[in-house]
Amino acid sequence: MTAAGQPRMVRGMTELHCEINPDDFDATVVETSDTRIIRVTGRGVCPTPGWRLELVAGGIGTAHRPEAIVLELRETPPREPRTGSRSRVSFEAMIEGRSAREVVIGFRWREGFSLPLRHRVPSFS
Repeated sequence: MTAAGQPRMVRGMTELHCEINPDDFDATVVETSDTRIIRVTGRGVCPTPGWRLELVAGGIGTAHRPEAIVLELRETPPREPRTGSRSRVSFEAMIEGRSAREVVIGFRWREGFSLPLRHRVPSFS
């Protein structure tokens, strides 16, 4: 925090939140003979080591649409205050999505964004 009691800003990141950029996400379709899985991966830069980022099912401010998978990115800071340099944190989710055409990422503290699906060569398993 600054002397005025405001969270300290570090290139789009505060001491309260990690820096999350849509360019650091990927949503890939993996098809097998009996299912269609959407693999969502990403990474963020957090203020200190020890943060946890996870994608969970969520519908923050988004109307349900069958062609969209709606996820929320949740941040969990370390239990004990830590000092140190910024830390890169990766996360992943795998969701079955037969009719999905996009993934919507929502946040509790900022505007979300949509990711188009990238198709991959079908699996032969």
